[in-house]
Amino acid sequence: ADFYHVFPGAPAEQEYSLDTAENVILIDDLHALHAGVSSLEGSFSLPIDGWVVNKGKKTSIDSATVAGDFRELLQSIVFVEKEAELTPGGVCPRIWVDGLSITGE
Repeated sequence: ADFYHVFPGAPAEQEYSLDTAENVILIDDLHALHAGVSSLEGSFSLPIDGWVVNKGKKTSIDSATVAGDFRELLQSIVFVEKEAELTPGGVCPRIWVDGLSITGE
């Protein structure tokens, strides 16, 4: 199995925090990576597990999907947190992205 490491590069112009953010979607898990990605077009539409976070308060999301384009996703990164978290797939901080299309309840 591969193990990846993600760390921030240059210092951020603005820092973000779940404690102060309003109506942010926190994605915990992506599903159906084998079916929801078009590698030729660079697009994706994937079921997610996650939370709506409003000033630190989390509300669970049910039956949600995130969709977009990989190139646009990379260009839409606005912040990479300093502290990394150990996950089953590697070491990665939270990465804040602006403007993803998310549908669900």
